[in-house]
Amino acid sequence: MFQASLGGGFGAQHYGLRASIKAAIAYDELCSQHKIELAFEPQAIVIMGRVPPEVARRVRRIIVEIAGSVPVWDRTFWLG
Repeated sequence: MFQASLGGGFGAQHYGLRASIKAAIAYDELCSQHKIELAFEPQAIVIMGRVPPEVARRVRRIIVEIAGSVPVWDRTFWLG
């Protein structure tokens, strides 16, 4: 299970943290137009899927805003 440092963000933990991140991404105007997959690994939150670079950057920003300073790995690709 992913363990986030509570040094930043609003302090959500475990499943609340996952739900908060997924909801924020789902309701974001830019991100909602693409299928974004997240994996909560023990080492980091991993962004996956076929999305444009600006969407991947927006997802990363949302994650950091909610979870604080956590490792985020980007495994997205875009053929455009």
